Amino acid sequence: MFFASLKTRSPFRLTLTCPFGVYPMQLPTPRRRGRRPKTTPHQVHTVSVRLTEAEHRELTSEAAIYRKSMGEVLRTVWAGTPDAARPPRPRTVEEMAQLRQLIGLAGNLNQLTRQLHAGHNVGEGARQVLGQLYRLLDELAPDSAR
Repeated sequence: MFFASLKTRSPFRLTLTCPFGVYPMQLPTPRRRGRRPKTTPHQVHTVSVRLTEAEHRELTSEAAIYRKSMGEVLRTVWAGTPDAARPPRPRTVEEMAQLRQLIGLAGNLNQLTRQLHAGHNVGEGARQVLGQLYRLLDELAPDSAR
């Protein structure tokens, strides 16, 4: 039979002593319970890669742009994922402002079309709206399309 000496009030920190008083013993620590770590069975191996400062900056910035981890960015590149299958890069504040302007111009063009169908002369207004529309589309077009 063992005797417990109360050193703390926690039931897991009791010190058990042998009836002979020679061998102090402790209760086993409780087993931690909870969620298992989030690892998929396919991603259990870790690979370390050495990068130059420039490569590390580029990888960090690309990971920040796509809002992914550096490992996810490297996996998509290594797997040879075509650019069309990659997630689109989030739009910048300037691009969002240009898209809002484009939406407004589309609404103006729609109103001019309604007036034209009603029999009004809208030639000058249409030229102005179309000029603004073409200028804005040139700004929004990616460099490769030019």
